[in-house]
Amino acid sequence: MSVPVTDLVREYIQQARVPPAEAEADLFLHRLVDEFQSSSALFKRDMRRLLEQDPVAFLHSACRVLKASSAGAGAVCLMELLWCSPVLVASLIDPAMLPLAAAISLAKRWVSSDPMLDIRLLHLGFPSNDNAICQVDVVRAKRVLSIVSELPANRHILLPLSRLLSSSDPHVRSKAACLYGRTSKNPDWVRRRLTDSDARVRANAVESLWGADSPAARAVFMAALSDPHHRVAANALIGLHYTGTEVITNLQKMASDSEPLARAAAAFAMGMVRDEAFEPALDALVRDEDARVRRQALRSLIRIRRQDRPAPAPNAEPVDDQTDSPQVLPAETASPPTSPPAAKIA
Repeated sequence: MSVPVTDLVREYIQQARVPPAEAEADLFLHRLVDEFQSSSALFKRDMRRLLEQDPVAFLHSACRVLKASSAGAGAVCLMELLWCSPVLVASLIDPAMLPLAAAISLAKRWVSSDPMLDIRLLHLGFPSNDNAICQVDVVRAKRVLSIVSELPANRHILLPLSRLLSSSDPHVRSKAACLYGRTSKNPDWVRRRLTDSDARVRANAVESLWGADSPAARAVFMAALSDPHHRVAANALIGLHYTGTEVITNLQKMASDSEPLARAAAAFAMGMVRDEAFEPALDALVRDEDARVRRQALRSLIRIRRQDRPAPAPNAEPVDDQTDSPQVLPAETASPPTSPPAAKIA
């Protein structure tokens, strides 16, 4: 096992949250690790048997043993066994084992050693048996989408994602639309999504094109500007900004909308565009009567005033939009498009 993977498993072990063991529960595995002899196949055989008997219990026991010490030939053998077992991948989607942020961080490093990690996670979250979309554990399924959305886009996930576009769960369907559009890079597919009855799907489909600067992509953004839903229009303006189009006037107009969620969406988009010209409008929105608008405006104002910080990922979502309340922090893995210099008011 390569050194980077060894480090990855060690990091996983240290962050894993496992229940305390009952008396003597880990003694046998602890003895195998301590007395391990690389020349003997018996130690490896006994470890594998423990794993086969109860994979989850073995993972918990291994974590407790390796938390105490992950050095030595026995510990390395145990980590190799865990790395090759499906139980380790499955644990990434278990909220009890890892906080979501930790699972995402590990997955970002993990994928370089396991290029099929994304599709393995999708198969775990959404089994391919009949009617599986209605039978899956919704909490873990959403967690899978949150993790996969942070990984590099690979076309081999398009087929499983296409099934999720018909999910009865609006969060799953809209997240799948964003992932599918980002992976396929097909403006025509996104254009067809603009007729979807669910505003979340339309907004996430438009978001998936952020960073694209083709005539077809710009046409999609222009078409989405007329969408009656604030998130779709705001996402279209962000997409146009990344093509170099001036969007300051449009966002300032949206910021004065009578609908609070439209003002919140405008504040979010201003934070993505990061033009200092928005500071007066955001200063006013920070004092808005609606708490959601105030929170989003404050976040965006902080972003603009921290221009030395890296720009947020282009697939970040408004935090306070009630129509599609995200369960996680804004995504950070997709590389942000090269943002043009922010246009100034003439």
